Amino acid sequence: MDINDLRKLKNDSGMTNAEIAELSNIPLEVVNKIFSGEIENPKYMNLLVMEQVMVRKKKMPYYYDEGLEQPCLIREEAVAYNFNARSYTMRDLEKLCIGVRVELINGKLYHMTTPKRIHQFLVAKLLIKMGNHIERKHGGCHIYPAPFGVRLFADDMTWVEPDILVVCKRDKLTERGCDGAPDLVVEIVSPSNATHDYFTKLRLYQQAGVREYWIVNPEEEKVTLVNFEDADKSGLYTYEETIKSSVLEGFEIRIADFIQEF
Repeated sequence: MDINDLRKLKNDSGMTNAEIAELSNIPLEVVNKIFSGEIENPKYMNLLVMEQVMVRKKKMPYYYDEGLEQPCLIREEAVAYNFNARSYTMRDLEKLCIGVRVELINGKLYHMTTPKRIHQFLVAKLLIKMGNHIERKHGGCHIYPAPFGVRLFADDMTWVEPDILVVCKRDKLTERGCDGAPDLVVEIVSPSNATHDYFTKLRLYQQAGVREYWIVNPEEEKVTLVNFEDADKSGLYTYEETIKSSVLEGFEIRIADFIQEF
């Protein structure tokens, strides 16, 4: 999508610049300059938000950041906003500014805000402990935290950034990230975005061939472990219980052993 596509969409929608500005929270002055061509290279997030407004005609949860010169999510928690005005591809992601957190799932674009401290604390602790286990066992697996892109089906329609991922086949790793399914994925749940991790991503990871999926829920202090290869090894754990991984043979952890450090 470019400015010419956006102008055509505006004509088809019948919306005025003022209506677009009101629903997108992009200042009217900026909207006017984008459509007039005074802003020659508008930030791609501006175009995406304006496109969504013209297709859906609904108010969006964004504010306009004058410094970044683009819309940012208002929501305080790590919520993914679903862009569904059309089918998106990797080319849309490549046009976004560095630092914009997005995932592409079956052609839908999800824009995410910065996670909370508890989220990052759990990511850091699990990353260190899993990484140390891999080093001690001298395994061929590699572990990475987000942001680290995964083309789950090695196509241009799905690109996710799990909080933690483990890849045990080096030929899946590229300069950009991982092509294909990781062996193990960890996602830390935010309260208002639980559906995304418990349902949308669970189905996605199962379809792609992920072997083991951990969903860590800080609010409920529970961990759901899904073993897609052996359902008998799946389970729901409290922080007090010992969680054992099948992918990382010999790895076990009690979150209660370190959560008090938070």
